[in-house]
Amino acid sequence: MHSGCYGAHAGTWMLTNKALRAGYFWPTMKQNARQLVDKCERCQKYFSLIHHPAETLTTMLSPCPSAQWGMDIVGPFPLALGQRKILLVAIDYFTRWVEAEPLARITEGEIRKFIWKNIICSFGLP
Repeated sequence: MHSGCYGAHAGTWMLTNKALRAGYFWPTMKQNARQLVDKCERCQKYFSLIHHPAETLTTMLSPCPSAQWGMDIVGPFPLALGQRKILLVAIDYFTRWVEAEPLARITEGEIRKFIWKNIICSFGLP
């Protein structure tokens, strides 16, 4: 019912109602459904975070330009020329300057080349 071929990894409320509509009932039904959902690895991995309280935002402080950079990998996107589907992005926390480059795959060598070409050769060592 929860994860079989007709299961949709429903939450506690939906799983309990699904069981009731199928004609099942027992006194600890809701607690058992909660335990099942809490122990389901796929539910924990893909559960939507919209039901969690928002965290307070914190400011990223940097003393001067090029002192601190943040990097992220974004994608996959639809394929571009050269089989590129991933975007490597670096942001200078002080100036908010963005350096980005599309890549076909993420490897240690590709990231090193990106840092050398887009950050160190352009702005010097952080």
